[in-house]
Amino acid sequence: MTVVAPTGTYRELLDRVFDDELRGWVDEAEATAHFPRRLIEKLGAAGVFAEKWGDATTPDIGKLVALSFALGRLGSAGIGVGVSLHDSAIAILRRFGGRSETLRAVAEAAIAGEAVLCLAASESSGGSDLQIAQTSITPRDSGFRVHGHKKFVSLSPIADHILVVARDTSADGSAAHGNVALVLVPTRDVTVNAPWDKAGAAPLDTASVEIDTWVPADHLIGRPGTGLAMVSWGLAHERLSIAGQVAAACEMVLGVTVARMQDRTQFGSTLFDHQALRLRVADLYARVEMLRLSLHGVAAAGRLDVRTASALKVTAARLGEEVMGECMHIFGGSGYLLDETPLARWWRDMKLARVGGGADEVLWELVAAGMRPDVDGYRRFADSIS
Repeated sequence: MTVVAPTGTYRELLDRVFDDELRGWVDEAEATAHFPRRLIEKLGAAGVFAEKWGDATTPDIGKLVALSFALGRLGSAGIGVGVSLHDSAIAILRRFGGRSETLRAVAEAAIAGEAVLCLAASESSGGSDLQIAQTSITPRDSGFRVHGHKKFVSLSPIADHILVVARDTSADGSAAHGNVALVLVPTRDVTVNAPWDKAGAAPLDTASVEIDTWVPADHLIGRPGTGLAMVSWGLAHERLSIAGQVAAACEMVLGVTVARMQDRTQFGSTLFDHQALRLRVADLYARVEMLRLSLHGVAAAGRLDVRTASALKVTAARLGEEVMGECMHIFGGSGYLLDETPLARWWRDMKLARVGGGADEVLWELVAAGMRPDVDGYRRFADSIS
């Protein structure tokens, strides 16, 4: 793992790149419900991805967190998650695609913003259980035939390449689990259907994809049996980014809400003067601050692992949903009106955090797998209990 470097210069880069032009694209994307490809192109051309990755096969965690906070402050889950998905696909190719010149070239093009990547994992029959993927990969003519249907593929309408999770059925077609592989498929060789109409995160173009194509052998990222581990690595990257985006979004909405409380008068006093409301927001503020400090602690340690990323993401997502709901409530009727405030949009967007990148229950299972019992400590008083 790369040792964390000071991120001050990188934050200055982010401040320059996340300018009024980019924010204008975000506003336009929210209005049109389409992801602006030029945003990824701008981030790549400015060196946002290159500075984060350098020459390493793993990211600078401090810069990963810094980028996630910059994305969260945009106030658009669709944009933030879209960028993190592209970058998570880079993570997979950088770490596992080094033996293929084709995969290395695609990764470098994505880092430069010259290519857009996405990941096709879940299917209508599988949800979070990628071991039962029905999309198949079969050796054929010095390459592979890839065939199947993916239901939720975010960024697919603008992507150049899709990292497809597939299962090798050639050895045992009756096997219901395992043999999961990962392969790069050019988007030009698949059918991308019309984007879904979603409850939130409108700019995150998400569509189903029909795949029936052949790819050369050098497009294989992970052979059967290794695909899940590779996807898990990419998802850890995405989950840490989502946690940072949620923390930044919560800081933003709490700041706006405190200003509203100091401006709005009810029953002869400002909302901030009402102790019940003030202390409720103080509780949320304290927990968001703890989340922020936890993320910076992970950045300082310079380590990214599946369980830590899962724990941070599930904790952040649940806290984020609570923060958005409470702040929307404090805004009252204005918070419910889309024409007056963005509170309702932010509230809807936050729901995605508890589903995208792994639902709460899936992440809790990953955390539970790492729990260790204190057998000796328990034995010291177990006899007296019985």
